[in-house]
Amino acid sequence: MRKSARRVRISSQLADAVAGTHIWADRYDLELKDIFAIQDEITERVAGAIEPELLKREGLRAMSRGMKSLTAWDLVRQGTWQFHQITKPTHICARKLFRQAVQLDPQLPEAYIWLGRANESIVGYGWSENPAADLREAVQSCLKGIKLDDKDSYGHYALAMSYLFCGDLEQSIQACETALGLSPTFALAHLGLGLARLYAGDAAGAIAPLERGLRLNPFDPQNFLWFRTLSLAHYFTGDAAKGVHGAIKALQVRPTWRPGVEALAVCHLALGNIDEARRCADKIGQLAPPDSYGLEPSDGLEQLRIRNPHWGLHMDQALKAVGAPRG
Repeated sequence: MRKSARRVRISSQLADAVAGTHIWADRYDLELKDIFAIQDEITERVAGAIEPELLKREGLRAMSRGMKSLTAWDLVRQGTWQFHQITKPTHICARKLFRQAVQLDPQLPEAYIWLGRANESIVGYGWSENPAADLREAVQSCLKGIKLDDKDSYGHYALAMSYLFCGDLEQSIQACETALGLSPTFALAHLGLGLARLYAGDAAGAIAPLERGLRLNPFDPQNFLWFRTLSLAHYFTGDAAKGVHGAIKALQVRPTWRPGVEALAVCHLALGNIDEARRCADKIGQLAPPDSYGLEPSDGLEQLRIRNPHWGLHMDQALKAVGAPRG
């Protein structure tokens, strides 16, 4: 920790003490006001930031052990690694591993929770061949996991996302709030709450939880989705300039994700940046539709369009106006 005038710089590093390897590091520059408030803010940021790094490391360790004599916990770790690659083949593989874990240990709550998470994501990203059946398995699996461990905040978050793609947005919001009651620094629950509020039509109310979730967890593999969601929340509240910033952030995470370019196009159009909007339209024409090969996720906006048809129509008209090809 270093201090200068009214500011403080705190550097944090996470290392594997057994292997002697570096896992994660970050630096925080803050105003030196209330030292207790600074401690709370650092604790919150670190707790949110290291979670995805630990998940990736545990998944890689399980992968490196291969498929011999695997426990249900090893299968879950392998599944989470596959899940975070975010393609159709790896999501399908993850679901298979989670189903195997459930069969191997029917009392392991994480196996059910991640099985629910995989199913709802397969539907949300447009990779499901039977959305009704997959969502049914998602909800039932999450509820089973929560019954085994009702203090697992991730279980309530997974249930929230399952409800969201079922169209039960009020239940989704409630489940996110339950997750946050259990773990106030849980970044994904803040992000899920913002997503559910946006889909429910509350764009203004979506912004704060999305911003807090992204601040807590700046390295989540799915941040392309969360930044695009924040971009649309700003866009629908009339702040297209901040919408542009969010869309650019989304594309920094996943440059070939067509929905991110679409969000950038409509925001530029709203600002009167016609040339920029048309450049986005040209780029959209060069990108494959999201689900053509199962390697790029869809926009996941089906429930938003169902609940807010005027928003969907507005975006479609804006994309048409700049000459973007239909997805």
